[in-house]
Amino acid sequence: MSQPQPSRSRLAGDRIRVAHVITRFHGAGGAKNTLFTCAGLDKDRFEVDLIVGSSGDRWRADQAGANWMQIPSLQRAVHPLKDGQTAQALVRLCRERSYHIVHTHLAKAGILGRWAARQAGTPIIIHGLHGATFDPRLRTPNDWLYYFLERRAAPWTDRIISVGDDLRQRYLAAGIGRPEQYTVIHSGMDLDAFRTAALMGPEKRAAKRIELGLDPNDFVAGCVAALERRKGHHQLVEIAARLCPRHPSLKLLFVGEGPDRAAIEHEVHKAGLDDRITFTGYRTDVAEVMAALDVKLFASNREGLPQVLVQAAASALPVLAFEAEGVRELVHDGVNGYVFPQGAIEPMALALEAFLLAPDKARAMGRCGPSLVDDRWQIRTMQAKTQALYDLLLKAKGLT
Repeated sequence: MSQPQPSRSRLAGDRIRVAHVITRFHGAGGAKNTLFTCAGLDKDRFEVDLIVGSSGDRWRADQAGANWMQIPSLQRAVHPLKDGQTAQALVRLCRERSYHIVHTHLAKAGILGRWAARQAGTPIIIHGLHGATFDPRLRTPNDWLYYFLERRAAPWTDRIISVGDDLRQRYLAAGIGRPEQYTVIHSGMDLDAFRTAALMGPEKRAAKRIELGLDPNDFVAGCVAALERRKGHHQLVEIAARLCPRHPSLKLLFVGEGPDRAAIEHEVHKAGLDDRITFTGYRTDVAEVMAALDVKLFASNREGLPQVLVQAAASALPVLAFEAEGVRELVHDGVNGYVFPQGAIEPMALALEAFLLAPDKARAMGRCGPSLVDDRWQIRTMQAKTQALYDLLLKAKGLT
């Protein structure tokens, strides 16, 4: 492995050149976090490049005032040939653009981007930790691979920004980095639409349900998540199979799109629940859809800080959730919902049935949610904290 090149200096008056590197850039939480971070940097001081992989929406970069650069070989799946091509392309970019800061996001871009920045002698390397890249039980070769790579990349990193404290603690427990390398900055998001939708009157709520193919009098439990195996939809199908035969009013709503949709639809069909579980696909009105629910279900087995739980709290929705990173930051057990051990299907089913039999209690718990959503979750707070961290590191490197 070649040695890093000497750090470059910055002439007075020059803008600070920043590269954000992300594997996929679309509507998911990590991409939104990156978008808001790019948009919040003072463009009189910072010149921002957004380097994305094969999946991305260019118009989002334009909104953020960032220069769009795409590397088609950068993809989510492990692919030795394409990963090698990506690494070399990133090294060339880092050298040509002489970045002062490279800030990476997500698993693949986080590893390759940090390696490339180190090879190019980038003075400041930051990694945005949006979710665990491996299961701590190390069940699969992929888990072992990313566990090894995360440990390898940590010494190359000046600062790791974690979206939640649970995630930070998990990585430290796994021996990834040192405590002083971590900074917790919660993902900022626009919650006004969710707060407004929470005040939706009965007529508008009924109309939204009818639009979704539901009866206004149904008891609707919803999961807002990408249709991926790790999001736990198969466990929710099992819960529905237990409860639906004795509760005709119970309906489930799966909101989102994803690569495992066909497999999840097959499980629903096999369970005989086609008329009880509705797939909405991708929606642009998630706030109103969420406000039409009676309870939010969360079954993911691995997260960072689930933004959907912040949104549920702002929407005054009670939550039933399996334990995962960041869940307890938003779901206070017995206050605005309940948290169960990962995969505890029977307890979650019993809690959902209790809500169904006592909807007033469910609504009362949901009303406790908005008070849990403070300024930590504001976009401007995240932007201010990120730029302050940049300034701190720039000063430490003598680049101010």
